[in-house]
Amino acid sequence: MRKIFYPMFVAVMIITACQSKTKTTSGDTDAIRNIEDQWAVATKTKDINKIVSLFVSDAVEMSPNEPIAVGIEAIKKGWELWFSDTTYLHNAYTFKIDTIEVSASGDLGFVRGTNHYSIKMSNGIVEYDDKYISIYKKKDGEWKCIVSIWNDNKPMEGQ
Repeated sequence: MRKIFYPMFVAVMIITACQSKTKTTSGDTDAIRNIEDQWAVATKTKDINKIVSLFVSDAVEMSPNEPIAVGIEAIKKGWELWFSDTTYLHNAYTFKIDTIEVSASGDLGFVRGTNHYSIKMSNGIVEYDDKYISIYKKKDGEWKCIVSIWNDNKPMEGQ
């Protein structure tokens, strides 16, 4: 009996030690959803400072048909360029979250969703939809975006 007890005891101790001590709570998904809501408002109002405050300093943003932006300054320049384009009707921007997932460890999460926006073209207002993924990391109790990537569902006119 002793020969079985000690190996079983050690196995239980190892399994217990390897299990995550952090539990994901609905508070994590709520916090990420809140960030996404803030991001949408900042997009509608062209609040670049708010948008970049949602990222970690070495974040990566991958916009369609643009070079990869690494770091806050590069991300900020990308948003400045986008907001300076008056063909985009930023105040009409909407988004829909399809899913928010948080890792079992409680320190990584992602959002998958869709965006809808309108663009003034020579032939009138054109509606566009795209899809996105934002990856978040929780550090010191605060969620920040570490990677944002999106692409269009169809090519822009003239492309």
